[in-house]
Amino acid sequence: MSTLFTGLSAFPLTPADPNGIVDTTAIGMLVERLVAAGVDSIGLLGSTGIYAYLDRIQRGRAVAAAVEATGGRVPLVVGIGALRTSWAIEFAVDAERAGASGLLIAPMSYTPLTDGEAAAHYRAVAGATALTLCIYNNPGTTNFSFSDALIGELATIPGIAGIKMPLRADDDYAGELARLRASTPENSRLATAAIGAPPRHCSQVATLGLASLRACCLNRRCG
Repeated sequence: MSTLFTGLSAFPLTPADPNGIVDTTAIGMLVERLVAAGVDSIGLLGSTGIYAYLDRIQRGRAVAAAVEATGGRVPLVVGIGALRTSWAIEFAVDAERAGASGLLIAPMSYTPLTDGEAAAHYRAVAGATALTLCIYNNPGTTNFSFSDALIGELATIPGIAGIKMPLRADDDYAGELARLRASTPENSRLATAAIGAPPRHCSQVATLGLASLRACCLNRRCG
């Protein structure tokens, strides 16, 4: 099981001007604040970080600024979601070369994806980088929901080490994680992130043999 996707991961904003030009100085300041606060990792270019609206150049500038600001003190997980698999691969390679620690990838699309298409997308990206990947299950923005069967399939792909799940309305994280554990291979140690989940659910995750990653946005308290 990857130790990258454990603990508290903070997802900062990506400051940019109206033309989408990233403010690298501001990114450095935000990242420095998070490192000083003692987070376990930083998730750059997540939904809060407007990854979907930034081109390759601006994403690269954001990653470079964050890598410099962390200085190796805290792992940096970079979002690489893109409409084309080839673009996602480019973003993955760029992030790896820049010094990222891991990757977060959502299944962006214009028309609805099938499970097979999503699986092929993740398999291709995972095979193009040495960095570990975290699946980003965020149907509120992608309009794609991962079935338990698809999660089980993706858990067998080398390089995929975690999944970031949406916040549950019923707070039944233990039940969800138990179901996911049942659908993944016995030798899989897929880390599971509960977005904004209260601390008590992290202990529930641990009892299920899965890693816990609580995700939060800057200026929002988790728990």
